[in-house]
Amino acid sequence: MIRPAREEDLPRIAEIHANAWHFAYSDIIPARILGQITPEARLPVWKEWFSEASYDITVYVENRTTIGFTLTCPARNVANPPHNYGELSHLYLDPRVVGQGIGHILFQEATTQLQSKSYEGMLLWTLEKNAIARDFYESHNMRHDGVRQDEPDWLGPGIYEVRYLLHFASG
Repeated sequence: MIRPAREEDLPRIAEIHANAWHFAYSDIIPARILGQITPEARLPVWKEWFSEASYDITVYVENRTTIGFTLTCPARNVANPPHNYGELSHLYLDPRVVGQGIGHILFQEATTQLQSKSYEGMLLWTLEKNAIARDFYESHNMRHDGVRQDEPDWLGPGIYEVRYLLHFASG
């Protein structure tokens, strides 16, 4: 079941977020940085985002347990974003359910949310070296537009994010 996140979901969202980082990025981000990514460290950030009116956090719940989530929002003003694009800022799953199709369901829900707000398209940032995520987004017709950045720089030297775009068909 997909539903909007509730405040009581935030500890589980923070847990999934931290666990997913360790699962997906252990070969990309230095261990000293990953060691700082804990549920306890992520929870205050999620509480802040939850209170942000322009942010939509959606959870995927199975057997009364949240196993994945997304956060969509207006596109952050990074690298001159395309006009009237929304952003898929986060899409993470409990590592135990990766490969079961839940990410595809959440991706489609995020797309629908942004379309319902009359955005012309969706953008996202992903780590340049995260081939699995890049393949996933490309399977949904997203395309890297050539933009690359080293923010957030706290991830370490040589770690870059790349921007992906999906233009929504009109009509």
